[in-house]
Amino acid sequence: MFVSPAAVGEKCGLQPAHSGFSHADWHSLASFWHPVAFSQEVADQPFAARLLDVDLVLYRHAAGVTVALDRCPHRSVPLSRGSLKAHTLACAMHGLRFDGTGRCVAIPSAGEGLRVPDRLQLRTFPSIERYGIVWTCLNGEPRWPLPEWPAFEVPGRAFYTATDIWQASAVRHVENFNDVAHFPWVHGGTFGGEAEWTVPVYEVASTAYGLSFQLPYVEGGNRFPDEAGRGLTQREVVYTYELTFPFSTMLVVDVQGSDFTHWFCDTVCPRAVGETRIFQIFTDTQGVADPAYWIADA
Repeated sequence: MFVSPAAVGEKCGLQPAHSGFSHADWHSLASFWHPVAFSQEVADQPFAARLLDVDLVLYRHAAGVTVALDRCPHRSVPLSRGSLKAHTLACAMHGLRFDGTGRCVAIPSAGEGLRVPDRLQLRTFPSIERYGIVWTCLNGEPRWPLPEWPAFEVPGRAFYTATDIWQASAVRHVENFNDVAHFPWVHGGTFGGEAEWTVPVYEVASTAYGLSFQLPYVEGGNRFPDEAGRGLTQREVVYTYELTFPFSTMLVVDVQGSDFTHWFCDTVCPRAVGETRIFQIFTDTQGVADPAYWIADA
């Protein structure tokens, strides 16, 4: 589906035997950054996530967030059932404690004098927090950068989040998010325009990050709070879609005749071949987007 595993290496050896992904697809996808949690979900307790059929635990400490296999190296107990103690992750079975690097730093039942065996080390993965999302890469060597969404890094500008889990592949969800022909039918009660609208021919351009395309649209209703649109019952907009491989899209809604812009970003975590967790963030020029409206219509 993407690239041959030989092109990215097969260093991680993590694909579970029960995984529904093909061998080539799994190893190719393992070399990209993927979202696994919102930052606020990784707080005072370990957080369980799944990526490409691999169970992960996320835990916060003084230096940031660690992403590791959700399995204690002692007796294979899921570490997501444990707890956080003094910036370490404590296993729920024997209390073994792991620091932010994944190293075991304490075995309560053994006392303080025992040397901790080197093999008691978690399998950890690169992680980064950006746009209020925790991202990770199972291969350890990302072959593609994170998406660049500067609208969400403006100091003082609020943005909002939405999430869901679909029983569908990540590819199918991305196809849906980048599809415009469904607007009059699925979103007819909010921004969808005329049902007989013909999608104009548009060019899909290759970019440094993936793909991009742009097209005009006349939205039904008026969902924008700008003064220029007061009293209008429909709005002319230009949609710009910017897809970062493999599964991240920023939709920029440029309201014509106004200085108002809306940004809607969608990225997904392929939990399994037919199960996808969706992460969405959105904001606008004013930084006061109505979350109830946008989440309901997402």
